[in-house]
Amino acid sequence: MRRKREVVAAADFGSREIRVLIARQDDDGTIQIIGHGSEPSLGCISQGVIQDLNAAQVALKKALAAARRDSQPSIKSLFCAIDGKKVETFIREGNTELDQQVVQQQHMRKALGIASHDILAPGKRVISSVTAQEWYVDDLRVMDPAGMRGQVLKTRVHFALVPSVIVDNLVNCIKSQGLTLEDLIFTPLASGQGCLMPEEMELGVAVLDMGRSSTDLAVYRDHRILGTHCFEWGGFYLTRDVAARFHISFEEANDLILTYGLSSNLIDGDGDSDELPASVVEPTVPVKLKTNVSGSPSIVDRAEVEFVIFERARELMTKVRQYLESRGLMRSLVCGIVLTGGASEIKNHIQLANAVLQVSSRKGTPNCGENAPQAVADPAYSAVVGVVRHALAYRVAARSGRIDTEGPGLSWWRRAWLFVKRYVFPS
Repeated sequence: MRRKREVVAAADFGSREIRVLIARQDDDGTIQIIGHGSEPSLGCISQGVIQDLNAAQVALKKALAAARRDSQPSIKSLFCAIDGKKVETFIREGNTELDQQVVQQQHMRKALGIASHDILAPGKRVISSVTAQEWYVDDLRVMDPAGMRGQVLKTRVHFALVPSVIVDNLVNCIKSQGLTLEDLIFTPLASGQGCLMPEEMELGVAVLDMGRSSTDLAVYRDHRILGTHCFEWGGFYLTRDVAARFHISFEEANDLILTYGLSSNLIDGDGDSDELPASVVEPTVPVKLKTNVSGSPSIVDRAEVEFVIFERARELMTKVRQYLESRGLMRSLVCGIVLTGGASEIKNHIQLANAVLQVSSRKGTPNCGENAPQAVADPAYSAVVGVVRHALAYRVAARSGRIDTEGPGLSWWRRAWLFVKRYVFPS
């Protein structure tokens, strides 16, 4: 009998928007986005932390309603991306001997358990993903070791240690909509799954997901995760600088950033100076401000606006370079860096990354198929598209028995066996 086509629902709780996708995997393996919705979340979520639970519940409800409007299948659970303040990340290994010289699912679960041993900490939750696991049989890497012969099975796994308060409030928000949280994936890994090409992950690449209040980084080479990080700053830092300099509203500051972006003259010219270059000191193009406070100038020079934007953006990109250099990751960026997320849309941000990081750069758009809705092709959707890919891999692992779960992805016989194992033959 042909198995029913897989349907999953994914969510990304961003500081600008909550985004929800409902996706189906067809028999040939292609992914179809059958429902999508988004709702502004400004104020109720910041750096992955829910600030106002009631407002977050309302925003999620509206995003879910929009996604369900276009799709027929009902959903009972959500997969989510997660990041936030004070997140620690680890890459650990686990080894186990193969008693019958054949890899079975219990060996894989045992290796994963050894890798995660002693990683717990008070007030933290361990987050990992089936897409962040590597497998080796007798030190030879394989895609799926199940059924293979050998002496020793080894796994290499990426873990994120997330404050429990972030996870618990996310769970409460989802439960308020009558859904369960099926699994989580660390946002930098979701972004990589959502917009990177296999060739890039093989040769060496970094993905930088630039959000409103945080920026996520993941580095890959040989399809291995070399490192991840969540920076506690994002595009809103530029907005705050412009608003403070010209005494205007955040909304107008954001409009100025999107209108003028990063000056190519500043990027290519005197990029190391902390003062306005002489070539742009003289007034060039006047900019009329709409929301300036009383007593502040209502007309400013466009060159000054561009300089404020450039200075902060360059500073933030320099922080990325310093992080990569301090961990010896720059030499792995054979394919450079991929900028994605909402703030990557700022004009000439790619050019700035080229100049500061001294590697090739491109904009990352979601890998979600030719028939995806136009809205989902936006870089802001890279993370939630990656959550969809994680969800499908998770369901496969759950059905095979590689991971123990009671989520909706399990077949009825697998759920029955887990019930018998837990209550009839407890260990």
